[in-house]
Amino acid sequence: MTVRIGVYVCHCGSNINGMVDCPTVAKWAGEQLKSRGVVVARDYKFMCSSPGQDLIGKDIKELGLTRVVVAACSPHLHEPTFRNACKNAGLNPYLCELVSIREHVSWVHTDKAAADEKAKAIIAGAVERVIYHEPLEPMRLPIHPATLVVGGGIAGIQAALELADGGNPVYLVEREPSIGGRMAQLDKTFPTLDCSA
Repeated sequence: MTVRIGVYVCHCGSNINGMVDCPTVAKWAGEQLKSRGVVVARDYKFMCSSPGQDLIGKDIKELGLTRVVVAACSPHLHEPTFRNACKNAGLNPYLCELVSIREHVSWVHTDKAAADEKAKAIIAGAVERVIYHEPLEPMRLPIHPATLVVGGGIAGIQAALELADGGNPVYLVEREPSIGGRMAQLDKTFPTLDCSA
C-alpha cells in the first residue's frame, strides 16, 4: 500500500504564528517531503476548531490519505481531538502523529529563522515516524485488584495503608528484616523530638 500523508500546520492564533511562519513551513513540507509520501500540506489559523478538523477529514476522504501529521499544540492537549477527526473520516486514529511546535518551537525561541528551521525538522521527523505507524484497535483487559508495594519505608507503609483503606488487597514487600526504613533507625524526630517508632 502506498503511503499518502497529509501535513497540517496550526497557527494557534498568534501562539505559534507569532514566531513560526506557518504558511512557509507548510509550503516547505508540501514541496520538500513529497518523496516521503506527503501529498498535501496545509496551514490553518485554528486546526483544533471544527473547520480545522473538517479540513483534515475532507482531505482524508477526497485525497485518500493513509497517514496524518499535525503540527500544533502539545499532544497532551489535543491528541484526542485529532485522532477523533481521523476516526470520523474513516482513518484509523493511530495513524495520526501530533507534534508540538507551540511548546517546543514557538514558546522557546526568539529567532524566527531558527524557529522555522526547527519546526521544519520536527515536522520532517514526524513524517518519518508516521510512515511506520500501524493501525491499532483499543482493547479492554481485566485488571486484578491486588497491589504489590515494594519497599516498607514510610512511603511504602503509607501507600499500602491507603490502598487497603480503599478496599484493595495489598502485598507489602521489604528486603530488610523489619519495616520502617531509615525512619525506624532514628532516635528522635523533628519538631517534637518524639521516638520515630
